[in-house]
Amino acid sequence: MRNLLSANLLRLRKSILFWGALAFSFGIGILMAFQCYQMSQYESLSLDGAFFTYPILICIITSVFIPQFFGREYSDHTVRNKVTAGLPRAAIYAANLLTGTAVSLLLCAAYMAAVAAVGIPLVGPVSMDAELAVRMVLGSLVTMAAFSALFTLVSMVSSRRSISAAVCILGVFLLMIASIYLKSRLDAPEFYTDYSVNEAGEVVWGDLVANPQYLGSTERAVYEFFYNLLPHSQAIQYASQQTQNLRWMPLWSLAVIALSTGAGIALFRRKDLK
Repeated sequence: MRNLLSANLLRLRKSILFWGALAFSFGIGILMAFQCYQMSQYESLSLDGAFFTYPILICIITSVFIPQFFGREYSDHTVRNKVTAGLPRAAIYAANLLTGTAVSLLLCAAYMAAVAAVGIPLVGPVSMDAELAVRMVLGSLVTMAAFSALFTLVSMVSSRRSISAAVCILGVFLLMIASIYLKSRLDAPEFYTDYSVNEAGEVVWGDLVANPQYLGSTERAVYEFFYNLLPHSQAIQYASQQTQNLRWMPLWSLAVIALSTGAGIALFRRKDLK
């Protein structure tokens, strides 16, 4: 395992893709800090909104990097050579998972460093309580690890970089759409006020009407479960500083990591590398 990680780290040091992703993440952080500064000229804003946005942004960059970086091992026959040399497939998978997770966390760190370096002198420090901010950062990093686990699963199961990259990128946006849909259903009110327009073109408000989109107790529990489970839903909650599920989201992320890693190792062990 140590030799596999050392080899991956050596590849990272020489990877233009890695340094480009790191620079891009830093640049986005600078851009978000300047945008926050410009908006603060017109309304009272803190740096919180720009600082905690990174889970939504970095997961997109990671969805491009991981399949490209590890997909090259298939095209260069590096994976097959590792297996032929007698290295356990589970160890190969675990080393790639740890490497992908480390890259994801480094990209997040680059973003946060850029926002802090530019945003604090211009806007001021994060206004959130320090303990809560630390919990938010740590929890969001676990969410990023969950994203990395999903991207590693796709990258290690698929031998073609183009396919794995397309699946990862498309998956991010599908998760986003699913999260928005689940949130809209959860926010649907139980009742709404009926209205009509009279002959004079005036709006006439009527009685309260039951909303057919409102979720009952059982349905609501199911929707809340999936909303809190999806990594992109967690990213949205961290980005918008929603703290009501802060205690449980890291546990859901760990569940995603465990399930995707178990499935990935099982599929990788059965994969024909010829």
